[in-house]
Amino acid sequence: MPQIKLCAVSEFGEENVKTFRVGKKDIAVFKVEDTFYAIDRKCTHLKGNLAKGKLVDKTIQCPLHGAIFNLKTGELLKQPGTLAGWFKKAKNTTIYRLLIKDDFLFLEE
Repeated sequence: MPQIKLCAVSEFGEENVKTFRVGKKDIAVFKVEDTFYAIDRKCTHLKGNLAKGKLVDKTIQCPLHGAIFNLKTGELLKQPGTLAGWFKKAKNTTIYRLLIKDDFLFLEE
């Protein structure tokens, strides 16, 4: 399985999120304690930037309309709480497998 080097683990420091463009994919990588999670950067509802969302435990809340996703599974935990959520529903998001090797973070394709 091909692996794409993203960054050194130490680059996260105090930051808990970084974004990457891998081919045509926009990916957000979140650090929660000592674990890394990678998901699509754009919300499945109206493409809000999840990297700018509210991180709580192992969930991310979209900054646009409040959809909440599980970082480990990609499961949609809460639909958007606005009128926009009534007309267009969010769905589960894509997760990506990560690997740490020699203190570098890799995306497995």
